[in-house]
Amino acid sequence: MSKGTFYNWNDLPQVDMGPGIKRRFVSGEKVMSVQFVLEKGAVVNKHEHPHEQITHVLSGKLEFTVGGETRIMTSGDVLHIPSNLPHSAVALEETLNLEIFSPPREDFLTDEIPDYMK
Repeated sequence: MSKGTFYNWNDLPQVDMGPGIKRRFVSGEKVMSVQFVLEKGAVVNKHEHPHEQITHVLSGKLEFTVGGETRIMTSGDVLHIPSNLPHSAVALEETLNLEIFSPPREDFLTDEIPDYMK
């Protein structure tokens, strides 16, 4: 019988992903949860990936562009991004968001920094 594993975000290592972007994550076999902290002005350049993604803004404000549509996301807003759909974001304020990926991001598991965040 499998067991659950409990975590606290503050106990997990935080990785600098690029200018003004920090990340922590928890991963299982089929799903990954990632906490991002973005400083005001931080940019996540346009990119796409085969992973399905759900983004939930916990605090702050993001200008998010997905599939050519731009929206301002604030606390409580949630976005679903299908596989391989181009998207980007700019932090308009210091922002804390939670992203869910399925399957888990292989590059995050190896601590690789994606080119679009450099």
